[in-house]
Amino acid sequence: MDEPRTNTEESRAEETTRGAETGETPRRSNVLWRALAVGTAFAAGFLLGKRSEKGGLSLGPGAAETEVRPTPGTPERGGPTDREAGRGGTADEGAATAEQPSSMGSVAGEAERERERERAGEEETESERGEESEPGEDVTALSAPSTRGMPMFGLGTYQMDDHDECVESVRTALEMGYRHIDTAEMYENESAVGDAIAESDVPRDDLFVATKVSPDNLDYDHVLTSAEESLDRLGLDYVDLLYVHWPTGEYEAADTLEAFAELREEGLIEEIGVSNFTVDLLEEAVDVAEEPIFADQVEMHPLLPQDELREFCAQEDVDVELVAYSPIARGDVDDVDELREVAEKHDATPAQVSLAWCREKDVTAIPKATSRDHLRENWLSLGIELDEEDVAKIDGIDREERLVDPDRAPWNG
Repeated sequence: MDEPRTNTEESRAEETTRGAETGETPRRSNVLWRALAVGTAFAAGFLLGKRSEKGGLSLGPGAAETEVRPTPGTPERGGPTDREAGRGGTADEGAATAEQPSSMGSVAGEAERERERERAGEEETESERGEESEPGEDVTALSAPSTRGMPMFGLGTYQMDDHDECVESVRTALEMGYRHIDTAEMYENESAVGDAIAESDVPRDDLFVATKVSPDNLDYDHVLTSAEESLDRLGLDYVDLLYVHWPTGEYEAADTLEAFAELREEGLIEEIGVSNFTVDLLEEAVDVAEEPIFADQVEMHPLLPQDELREFCAQEDVDVELVAYSPIARGDVDDVDELREVAEKHDATPAQVSLAWCREKDVTAIPKATSRDHLRENWLSLGIELDEEDVAKIDGIDREERLVDPDRAPWNG
C-alpha cells in the first residue's frame, strides 16, 4: 500500500506533472531550490574560509566527520605555531600537528598527552642512562697488557665480605674485560669469587686468579692444607698465583717457601708470590726459595711510590713483578693538585691517572671497586697514555702517605 503523501509533497508532485505535460519548469519550486543551494554554498565557503584562517579550527560537535585536513607537507597560512617552530619540526611534522583542539576538554586532553610524551621522554632518558652503564665500545675495546702471563690490571676484593655484592662485582668486572682477580683467605670471600667465576662465560684459561695464605697458616703443613681449602672454596683446580699474605705469624722463609714450591710442583699453583715484603725480606726469599718468586704485592700509589723496592725488583737476578694494592690511595689521590692537573689535561680523573702512572712504572695495579661505575672508571684508565712531562709531575709530588700500617708490619719491626 502506498504511504499517504503530505500536502507539500502533493503540491510538488502536481507542479512536476504539469511541467512535464507542458514542457515548462516548475518555476516556484525551482526558485526555492536555487535559493537553498546558493545559501548552502555561501555558508560552506564562509565556514571553510574561517577554518583555514584559524589553522584547522574545528567546527563544533560533529564537525570532525566533515573536517578538511591540511595536506601533509603544505604549511597552512601563517606558518607553524610557536611550539612547532621551537621543536624545529619539518614541514610534514608541522602540517601533521597543525590541528587544534575543538573544546576545553580537548585542550586538557592535548595537555595530558603532552605530559605523557614528556614522561615518556624522561623514561627513555633513564633507559639510555641505564644502557650507558653497560659495557660499551669504549670499554670492550680495551684490554690490559700482560707481563709473563699476568694481566697488568686487575680487581682487588679486600673487604668485599658480603657474598652477593662480591659475586656481582666480580661478575661485572669479568663482563667488562677484567681477567685478573685477587682475593685472599683472610678476606673470607673466596667462595663468592668462585661463584662469580663459575657464573661468568670467561674460559678458565683466560683468567688469572690469585689468593693468599694467612699468617696463621704459614707453617709447612698448614700451607698445604690452606691452599687446598682455598681451591675448594674457589671451585678451581689451581690458582695462577699464591701469596704469602704477610711475613708474620708462622712465617719462616725456608719452611714456608718449601711448601709453596711443593704446591707448584703438584700443579696446584702456577706461581709463588709474597706480599708486604720489604727489600730485605724479599732478598731473603729469593735466596732461599727452591722455585722463583714471581711477585711481591705491596701498597703503592703516587703518594707511596716504593722507589727502592721497584728498583730492587727490576734487577736481573731478582726479576720479581710488583703488584700494587690501594693504587689510588683509597681515593686520597683526588685531593692531590699534581694529579688533578694531569687528569684535566687528559680529560680523566685523578684515580685514572694514578692507575696509568702505575702502568708507566711497569707495576700491576689491582684497585678495589664494587659498583659498576667505579669498575668502569678504573677500567677506562687503560686508555690513558701519560707522557714524560706527566710522569715527572707525578713523581715530583712532595707528599708521602702509607695507608696500611699495622704495628706488626715488617717495616715497623
